[in-house]
Amino acid sequence: MRDIIRALPDQIAYALEHAPYRLSPTTKRFRKVLVCGMGGSGISGNLLQALYPSLDITVNKDYIVPQFIDRETLAVIISYSGNTEETLSNYQQLAKRRIERIVITSGGKLIRQAKRNKILVPGGLPPRGALGHLFTPLPFILHHYRLAKNPAKELSTLVRFLKDQTRMIEPRAKKLARMFTNKLPIIYASSLSHFVIAQRWQCQFNENAKTIAHINIIPEMNHNEIVGLGKPLLLHPHTALVFLDDPAAHPRNRRRMKVVKQIVKGMFSRIIEVKPHGANVLQRTFWAIMLGDLVSYHLAVLTNVDPMPVRRIDYLKEQLRKK
Repeated sequence: MRDIIRALPDQIAYALEHAPYRLSPTTKRFRKVLVCGMGGSGISGNLLQALYPSLDITVNKDYIVPQFIDRETLAVIISYSGNTEETLSNYQQLAKRRIERIVITSGGKLIRQAKRNKILVPGGLPPRGALGHLFTPLPFILHHYRLAKNPAKELSTLVRFLKDQTRMIEPRAKKLARMFTNKLPIIYASSLSHFVIAQRWQCQFNENAKTIAHINIIPEMNHNEIVGLGKPLLLHPHTALVFLDDPAAHPRNRRRMKVVKQIVKGMFSRIIEVKPHGANVLQRTFWAIMLGDLVSYHLAVLTNVDPMPVRRIDYLKEQLRKK
């Protein structure tokens, strides 16, 4: 898993080599974008939504496609395996509605159902370990349909940045992993763009380290969760609080984060502040994602957990196949 995580910039570079992708030409203009996907595949949609806040992007993580999705919507269906049943359900509903569809997958039923506009990515990875392959085509899709500028230069710079930063990220990840050992991580983001980072950290703690994690966003948590934070008292020695500090967050949210830190000072075993590195939101996002991925891996190692298998997910799917 460590090698898979460290290969994130290589995956982005591979996807760049295969861009632009073969997509049907069209004169139609789309007003909305829908990204359908679950788990390690679906997080790409959340990333796109966070990185392109000026666009009307909906991420669907359910069997049913929302009714407001119409023919002015461009739909991207992502399933790394190509066999995710919720995502296949989405594809079939969108086909019936005759909505423009692009598929990103490594194979399975999805690639067989798609007649055109399909992007085939390398297989053989856990979906959560294929983020570079699954995300990188998305900005090119937006560009192809005249919804965004050509992302090639920015993504190429991102590859170089991540490769340069890896040696610095890993020692920090090891240090953070020791702080999380046998602790409940509670992760707060100070902006919508950093909330997707919190989502990714949560998923990687769940699947790699096999531990639960809780996330929320400022300012929303200031209106409810802040009152209950710190209870029950028995959790104090077993909780690590993490603040994902976005330097571009709204000034009032940054102020709110400081006040929350004052309120909880001395309560928990650890209060950790993570300030992502990078010259822009794309670089900061992927820097923090790579950090969180490596933290989850080293936490697994420290707690004698194999980060690769996800047996409960496998068992659940097996039971669902029995109808």
